Amino acid sequence: MRHVIAATAVVGFLASGLAHAQMKSAVPPGSPSSPQVKTATPIPVAQAPNEEARRITREEAIKMIKAKKAVFVDVRGKDQYDQSHIKGAISIPLGDILTRIKEVPPKTFIITYCA
Repeated sequence: MRHVIAATAVVGFLASGLAHAQMKSAVPPGSPSSPQVKTATPIPVAQAPNEEARRITREEAIKMIKAKKAVFVDVRGKDQYDQSHIKGAISIPLGDILTRIKEVPPKTFIITYCA
């Protein structure tokens, strides 16, 4: 477990990626000056981790898990999760976190990891 980041980093990353993906052209579609060329949907680019995200030590994480105040969320792809993961971790790939966040018990601190 090289990196342990708080859920705010994941949500911040996803929010910035979604905001980028929803950018609109300055020229409305169908207007005379709009080009007739089809363009690909922008792909969100990986952003640097949110430096404001709370980071905790391995010892703090273990203590919170044992007290049932936190849960590990593995944000890697399902294939990587199936190969190996922290015992008890929930698999929610990074791209699915906004749609599957309800799978995490309410009022629980989320400890995400990707390595």
